Amino acid sequence: MVRKYTLFFLAAAAVLFLLSCAPRKAPAETSQSGADSTPVPATDGTPVAEKVSRTAAPGSVNEMLLKAGFAVPKAEIDASDFTLQSLDGKSASLASYKGSLVFLSFWATWCGPCKQELPSVEALYEKLKGKGFLIVAVDVMEENKTVAAFVKANRMTFPVLLDADGKVGGEYDARSIPTNYILDRTGKILARVVGYDGTPWDSPARVALFEKLLAM
Repeated sequence: MVRKYTLFFLAAAAVLFLLSCAPRKAPAETSQSGADSTPVPATDGTPVAEKVSRTAAPGSVNEMLLKAGFAVPKAEIDASDFTLQSLDGKSASLASYKGSLVFLSFWATWCGPCKQELPSVEALYEKLKGKGFLIVAVDVMEENKTVAAFVKANRMTFPVLLDADGKVGGEYDARSIPTNYILDRTGKILARVVGYDGTPWDSPARVALFEKLLAM
């Protein structure tokens, strides 16, 4: 069953107008994406915009993430496992990365905002990869040779997996890209952010945030 993660996220503390690529028309993200403002109906017919909260307990992890501009789950959610091929043809499952704080990124080589955030994503990885932090980039619906050439040209050092038919991206509501998730060491979703607002991922504030998450 396709999980609509959109239905389970709290709104971000402030509305940010993020740049994102939309490969297919879809209803709005309920956090800070500015691609579309139409609320997605929940399973009970209530618009998601009416089912979310913009607050979190003072000093909590959720409050910390909301202040950083992320959307956070309304309730505890396990990230759905999947298995995809890497660029070298080997299979890798999301579950195999448990034990690390995972930055799960859905992207594509043609996506402008994805390319804009990439240098700071790589820099963040270089700063934290020895501390139990891992970035897993899932390319959506592109050929191996296209992605491999891009990875080589941009000196990407973190794992890259191929979602050739877009099914995994669909399950994770990656209807605008980049769509980035943060997963804790047990595979639970801590936060999501859609689009790129220009804030470097390796900024001191964001590095400090990830270091706090790693210390949990």
